Amino acid sequence: MYFMTQQENVRMLDNKVDQQAMRSPLHFMKGQRSKFLNDGDVGLTITEISDSCYLNLRGKFDDANFVGGIDGVLNLELPTRPGTFSASDLETIFWLGPDEWLIISNRPANFLQLKLREVLRGHSAVTDVSGGYTKIRLVGPSLPSVLQKASGYDFEAWLLDDTNQSRCAQTNFAKATALVALNEDNSFDVVVRRSFADYIAQWLLDAGRVQGCLIHK
Repeated sequence: MYFMTQQENVRMLDNKVDQQAMRSPLHFMKGQRSKFLNDGDVGLTITEISDSCYLNLRGKFDDANFVGGIDGVLNLELPTRPGTFSASDLETIFWLGPDEWLIISNRPANFLQLKLREVLRGHSAVTDVSGGYTKIRLVGPSLPSVLQKASGYDFEAWLLDDTNQSRCAQTNFAKATALVALNEDNSFDVVVRRSFADYIAQWLLDAGRVQGCLIHK
């Protein structure tokens, strides 16, 4: 009978943790669909967006050094207007409150966190929350009706107002707490806790069943 050494046990445990960390919350749901006639009849497409990191940022919006430091590292203007965000090809900064923001980036969390801490001083904080969130992108002709079912928030007003770009809101979404944002192409991003991702996807499949719904692989 063979018994693994302590070192082999640790290595196996590390491999399991790495595999779980790499696996997306919707890993086992990709490819699932509501009933529809053919691929051309999809009313709503759900795509999980794989971002490298999520950082919670705290600081004073009226501190020139704080605002300048963020701009210097991210090359993005810090959004100070409630319910808005700033975006580039690499990062997005969402306004969460007067002294709180969420940074979603394609760069590694450790690298970006280190760069921010090098320039931020005083009453500020950067916290890696990457393990707790995921982002789901929604697009399709049935999206407005699904959004009405999901929340009492008037997301349709964003679509009707051409000046309402770069809008976001923290609100209830299908009875779960989410950060919802409107993209330039009129798709919507829904940022939710990883533990709610499976529930949200199941809810969307049901809510989009009339015109068809697909979770993209």
